[in-house]
Amino acid sequence: MATEVDRIARLLEKTFDKQPWYGSSVMSILKEVDPAQVHNRIGQAHTMIELVLHMTAWRTFALRRLSGDTTYQVTDKLNFPKPSTKADAWSNALKSLETNQRELLSAVGKFSDDKLGELVPGASHKYTWYTLLHGIIDHDVYHLGQIAILQKAVRPLKAV
Repeated sequence: MATEVDRIARLLEKTFDKQPWYGSSVMSILKEVDPAQVHNRIGQAHTMIELVLHMTAWRTFALRRLSGDTTYQVTDKLNFPKPSTKADAWSNALKSLETNQRELLSAVGKFSDDKLGELVPGASHKYTWYTLLHGIIDHDVYHLGQIAILQKAVRPLKAV
């Protein structure tokens, strides 16, 4: 029988690159993004690449905490890092996100159900490991929705 940690890991997988119940996964949407459009800004909104880097920053936070680093913080500079404007910036951002996913799944796979209700040490406010792990999933889905909207908004109009 699956443990709660197994179910969380499966949800991380489905949301990231499988078939989540809500629709398209993180990677299925991100792979459809035109790299030429990832730096386009609409109003004051973050760009698609900024959002991917932001998602990776908070996944890194979760990974570092799972690895026992109780002092790691997401600074303002890490929270929304300035993206590179090089031609391979988008592919590098996606590779970083995919690497983080593998590392996060590995760390979650070593985590014990018994610890899910414990408070995350070193946190600026009180929350449990269960909340942190589900929070990463929720955070990804939230920003994925923003990226999907931006993708449609910056897509060049096609002649009819």
